[in-house]
Amino acid sequence: MIPTFSEALYELCGFARVACDAALVMALEVDDAGRATPVASSPPHHFTGFNLDRSGVFDTGWSHLPLAADSFRLPTAVVHALPDRPASLLFVPAPVDHAPKSGLLLFWTTIPPTAPLIQHVPLLASSVANTLMTRREAARQMAMRDQFNDLLDSVPSGIVLFDGDGQSAVINQRAADLLAAMPGPHRARDLAAPMRALRARCDNHAALDTAYAAHVGNVNYAVSMHWIVGERTYEVDTHPVSGDGQHGRIWLFTDVTAELQLSARLRGLADSDSLTGLSNRRYFEQRSAQIITAAQGDGRGIAILMVDVDHFKQINDTYGHPVGDEVLKAVAARCQEALREHDLIARFGGEEFVVLLATSGNDEAGMVAERLRQAIARVPIAVGDVDITVSVSIGAATRDALDGNDRNVLQMLVARADSALYDAKRDGRNCVRISPGT
Repeated sequence: MIPTFSEALYELCGFARVACDAALVMALEVDDAGRATPVASSPPHHFTGFNLDRSGVFDTGWSHLPLAADSFRLPTAVVHALPDRPASLLFVPAPVDHAPKSGLLLFWTTIPPTAPLIQHVPLLASSVANTLMTRREAARQMAMRDQFNDLLDSVPSGIVLFDGDGQSAVINQRAADLLAAMPGPHRARDLAAPMRALRARCDNHAALDTAYAAHVGNVNYAVSMHWIVGERTYEVDTHPVSGDGQHGRIWLFTDVTAELQLSARLRGLADSDSLTGLSNRRYFEQRSAQIITAAQGDGRGIAILMVDVDHFKQINDTYGHPVGDEVLKAVAARCQEALREHDLIARFGGEEFVVLLATSGNDEAGMVAERLRQAIARVPIAVGDVDITVSVSIGAATRDALDGNDRNVLQMLVARADSALYDAKRDGRNCVRISPGT
């Protein structure tokens, strides 16, 4: 097993202690201010940091010869770590960029032997310095990985990052939850199956498969798509790292369910009448264009019904505007119930409603209009303790099979239906009148 950098320093200290018959050998990481951090020692001791700035250790021109300990001011922690008072010591400088006063510190409690190995101890300086540097870099890399992992988990998206070698990958916690995997590093091939399984669970997996298949063989492709998994929708963005697929690929899974729902609600509010919940005039005009185009495509005609609540001002004057609002809501609800699913109704303004039908002729429009009239008039509308008899007048206008050149057909039919509505009111209200012509 390869030793860790700290273990390597312990081995160096142990070798120096045995070779030189020393009582204590310490590997120290010392900054420019003299603050020392014991990294390893032989025998092992759990030292805390201490300061050697005034010890005199750094004021001496060290060779391979130990010097008398009483010439130095040694930290109490070091003195207490020795079995007897230190008699002599030797410092072997091993400077590194981040700690320029680092090195090995050897202590003897008796007169040091004249063993020839002592003079070779300075040769360990490069090994100590290299190990300290490598240890520092490893710690820095680990801290960066921890920071990177913290960053990954702080991003409100699932992240899958594949290295450019195609062999390794890393995922954060949100991606791990989606893929039923553990967060952190993985072999790239081990994530392939969970990624495919997630896509297969999508309601729109067929469309996704087709879209991604178009990019097979292109390592630099970038695409953003919605993955719909049950009630959740994820915006999945994938692109090469730094614009080059050779550097790797990133997948971002962002849950946009709430945003889409809010957007849909806002669109609904923008397209609907706040009182009745029906479509408003703006949406009616937009949707009408689509219905007319479809009718042109299959050779059908269209019809417009203008529906007006009879004597609505009298209802407001008699019962008050809040009751009048309830009446309009009830009329809107009865109209919706009487219409077919593909018919379009909107509040046109005030007490007036408009309906667009795709029809096969006048008879069909007349039948729908009559059904609407009866649905309103059949039963009084109850508002609180009051039952209010309500009727509507309806004007209808139709246009047979469209040929694609009817650019102003909607405006024309609305005008004709409005004229027919005027006829219905003139004829006593609570009736249907259909505009002549096609």
